[in-house]
Amino acid sequence: MEMPSLRPSPTALLNPCADPIFKILFTDESKESNIALTSFLTDIIGKKVSNVVLQPNELSGEAVTDKQSEFDINCKIDGKIVNIEMQGLNKDNHFGKRAEYHVSHLFNHYVTKGLDWTLAPQAFQISVLNFIFDDSEEDCISHYLMKNQNGRIIAGMLNVIFMELPKIEPVSDDISLLTPVQMWGKFFLYASNPAKREFVEKLAERNRGIKMAVTVLKNISQDEINWYHETRYWMHVSDEKTMLNEAKRKGIAEGIKQVAQNAIKAGLPAEQIAKLTGLTVDEINKLK
Repeated sequence: MEMPSLRPSPTALLNPCADPIFKILFTDESKESNIALTSFLTDIIGKKVSNVVLQPNELSGEAVTDKQSEFDINCKIDGKIVNIEMQGLNKDNHFGKRAEYHVSHLFNHYVTKGLDWTLAPQAFQISVLNFIFDDSEEDCISHYLMKNQNGRIIAGMLNVIFMELPKIEPVSDDISLLTPVQMWGKFFLYASNPAKREFVEKLAERNRGIKMAVTVLKNISQDEINWYHETRYWMHVSDEKTMLNEAKRKGIAEGIKQVAQNAIKAGLPAEQIAKLTGLTVDEINKLK
């Protein structure tokens, strides 16, 4: 018996915000995929790049105790090494540390012992974030470098770039007003949305890289295995969010319980503690 397709309809497109699809989109063995990746890097870095060559995605450490790195898209450009990834969750609010680790590991891996420092490549950690990393910044793209207290850059070798999709979503869909980075953000957000299909096609007319990305997305959406990978990814995201929210709920409950116990020790009446914590009098009496 033939299994039903995971593809919602014959024209449905995969979602590039899903980590495995984002990876396939830019590493597919096609000319269109390479052009899309080259154009994306040019728009994100802000400088013309060429000769993009994909590299192994797993970097080993120098010792067995070193933390390993597995990248989504690892590539080399003339004088630059780049890791690109799509990230859906800021787990434990530690993504900044993770990004700094990745860019330093990337740089360390490609700077071999005895290398002339003038030949050392710039390292770029580029992350497309489906969450807000810094709500104090309005720009959807942020470029981080090592600087001193007066803003002087040491050497510009370690570069971390964050592209925050939630900051792009509310931006007007007037294509004439969109920057290249915002165009890519709109593509990632809208590519799988049938209601936005016409808008994405117009984006493709304006941006050659996005045009190539749309072509690749249409091709890889024909493959059932890619729909399986996307489905598994969203299940994983749901599991992660559920665990995080449950941990928060338990933490809040434990905090309220501790407040109530402290209030009991201080001699406050149960009725007053109930108003303070939201617990019932019976629940408070059980804590005594």
